[in-house]
Amino acid sequence: MKKVLARAASAKATALSVPSLDASVTTLPNGLEVIVREDHAHPLVSVQVWIKAGSMHEEQHTGAGIAHCVEHMLFKGTEKRNPAQISQGIQALGGYVNAYTSFNRTVYWIDGLAEHADGYLDILADMIRHSKFDADELTREKEVIRREMAMDNDDPGSTIQHLMQATAFRQHPLRHPIIGHREVFDQITRADVHGFVQRHYVPNNAFIVIAGDVDTAAVLETVRSFFGDWQRRAFDPVLLPAEPPQHGSRSAAKNFTTELTRIALGWQIPGENHADKPALDVLAFLLGSGRSSRLYQELREKRSLAHYVWAGAWCAPEVGLFSVEAECNPADADKLKKGMLEVIATLKKTGPGRAELQKAVCATLSGQMRTLSTVKGQAGSLGNGWLLSGSLDYQRQFLNAISALTPDVIRDAARRYLTPEAMSTVVVGDDVEADTKAKSTADSARPDIQRFKLKNGLILLVGENPRLPLISVRTNFLAGVLAETDLSAGVTQISAQMLLKGTKKRAAEEIASELENRGGSLICSADAHRYMIGADVMRGDEADALDLVADLILNPALPQAQLAEVKKRQIANILEEKEDPLTVAMRKARREIFAGQPFHRTALGTEQSVAALKLTDCRAMLHASFATGNGVISVFGDVKASVIKAQVEKAFAKLPRGNRQIAMGREYHASAKPAAWTEHLDKEQAVIVVGFRTVGLEDRDVHALNLIDEACSDMGSRLFNRIREELGLAYYVGAQNFAAMGAGAFYFYVGTDPKKVKLAEKELMAQINDLADNGLHADEIDRARVTWRSSWLRAQQGNTGMADVCAWNEINGLGWDHFQKLPGIMADISSKEIQRVAAKYFGEKKAFIVRVLPK
Repeated sequence: MKKVLARAASAKATALSVPSLDASVTTLPNGLEVIVREDHAHPLVSVQVWIKAGSMHEEQHTGAGIAHCVEHMLFKGTEKRNPAQISQGIQALGGYVNAYTSFNRTVYWIDGLAEHADGYLDILADMIRHSKFDADELTREKEVIRREMAMDNDDPGSTIQHLMQATAFRQHPLRHPIIGHREVFDQITRADVHGFVQRHYVPNNAFIVIAGDVDTAAVLETVRSFFGDWQRRAFDPVLLPAEPPQHGSRSAAKNFTTELTRIALGWQIPGENHADKPALDVLAFLLGSGRSSRLYQELREKRSLAHYVWAGAWCAPEVGLFSVEAECNPADADKLKKGMLEVIATLKKTGPGRAELQKAVCATLSGQMRTLSTVKGQAGSLGNGWLLSGSLDYQRQFLNAISALTPDVIRDAARRYLTPEAMSTVVVGDDVEADTKAKSTADSARPDIQRFKLKNGLILLVGENPRLPLISVRTNFLAGVLAETDLSAGVTQISAQMLLKGTKKRAAEEIASELENRGGSLICSADAHRYMIGADVMRGDEADALDLVADLILNPALPQAQLAEVKKRQIANILEEKEDPLTVAMRKARREIFAGQPFHRTALGTEQSVAALKLTDCRAMLHASFATGNGVISVFGDVKASVIKAQVEKAFAKLPRGNRQIAMGREYHASAKPAAWTEHLDKEQAVIVVGFRTVGLEDRDVHALNLIDEACSDMGSRLFNRIREELGLAYYVGAQNFAAMGAGAFYFYVGTDPKKVKLAEKELMAQINDLADNGLHADEIDRARVTWRSSWLRAQQGNTGMADVCAWNEINGLGWDHFQKLPGIMADISSKEIQRVAAKYFGEKKAFIVRVLPK
């Protein structure tokens, strides 16, 4: 579903405030602090262990990435659990585990069922307190991290971020990447890694956050049982070097093989708890957050210099960085930098308008509200506030400070910090360093794509792209909603997850680790149309990746013992959808629009259908889907087509022959008629969705509908300007085009105050009727084309996206090269065609209207 783009900006919106999280904090005798937030809305829990140590705290090993390495190693075995038992133990309890390392923290967390909170605490305590740091495991994991470093270095976004850090800071550890420098990382030993844990992983330098459907007294007893005897140790805080003020401009450039140039401007700012931080956050939002931001509107929309822009203010406790970043064609680099400085100078001169500031404040408040809608978000918010300030009310106080900002305060902050003499400028692109002559060519930027029909009838697409030593493998097999029934709904997704539970020659833990141990990743999922199984690996690992993917497809074990766990997780996803008003409205509209045809169901299925699924259902769907005539394999990256063709022939030689499961050009006739429905949720907001039955992705009209979607979804759209900006009737407003095989729907939606439902619906319908009568204006079409083209270009930047989109177009009957034809198709769509399409599908008499209101 398209992300909501518009946020509250009415005069009353500042009355919004983030509610108190009503959490409690208990300090155990060993110094460990435990924060508990009871939320009984759902039977879910988030359990998080926060260690107050990150990459800034590596002392004599600063820049080695030890903190990040420790994070990896805590998943590699304890005194009583091997790595597989850790992951399987969490999965068996319906949990999802992960961790992250930042400059000033390392956080380990498990989200899952509240009834298993004790089990999650048991495993996290074992990992934190009893990890073995086996030397052989460390050797293997260091190689994984090296691959991660290589991929990081191959990403232009990471490259410019690291270059800016190294340029803007001279003394503070923020100048080093969290993952570390390869040459320093290679020097660290097991003793160094274990020593970091001994110094920093102590109860008096950690805290636990638990949010969800728990009883505070009971869960505290559980924490005491697993962490109470964790011994307090003397702890000397790391003394960080002070970063000297910058009194002169700095610049740096780094060559990177690409057709685009990235430019970033940065300034040192005070730390996270400084009184100016709220103003700097809002200043960054005004400059570079969203399509209505100043940099976006001026440099992308008006001057057509930038492909994308961004601004942000991020901080450690002591010091931070304010940066603006943009991407452009190399020939526009100088003009773009000049334009960036002009936009900043204008804001420094006049400050923001009151309405502009109001929008930024409301967007920040609504974003925080969304964060607090999940137990994970609640726990993360509490943990962040506790780490930064030792207060459970930090978030609310911070947002109150944002709400109190005035245009003059924002202007003064810009003048104080964004000065020319303290600016760092960094550039990443092709031939941006003065001493290099290397240039990329058009041939190296886009893959050379070839199509093969293998001996067994399977279609293979190969994209030769030697630009980076990366390879993406994707297999697509038709299945999903069109192949399911009401009784088997959801079986495609369930069976896709079951593939990961083992094959005839690989156990689940082998499947999970085989590519990850080499820095690669495995993809095994499904959507409304297909199975998608593939891998992303470094050059040299492609044969093993193909062998693993083929093994999953040809030899699934489908262990009965794992089915209940997979079904439980999918039912939880279905239940979670029922808590979001916009999703509830969209799903209801979908059911009515597609009544009598398959797409009234979603890929998830229903609680009843998923609960009733059996292994025989999974086997039947896999058997029907995994056939030569029903699939496409695509391999894109640093490969030779002839070599890959031979490898695929070998790996998939035993794939059963078979025909396409879903007929091309199949038409479905819906039975429901336009009407209106009202549903009620125990929520404060109201949502209106107005849907229309349209056409499938194979129909030419879908392209005009996509342009209408683009034109109605951004912050310059008629919907946004009229309903939200002029009338103040909406928190958010937008549109979404859904094009499936043989069927489609178009949705307009608005989130509003329950008291304004009638007015909002009336105005939304007036805008839709005007669109049906008159189509789009010329300027709307021009903006929509530019936005669409930007998305089209961005999708070509990686092997993964190209491998997927070409395979999808081939399997749905459009042909793998359909993606390349799209610019011509979109350019041919005239204003008259858009008007014809709008008149054909939209209008009040054709509308399926769903209102979701508070109870």
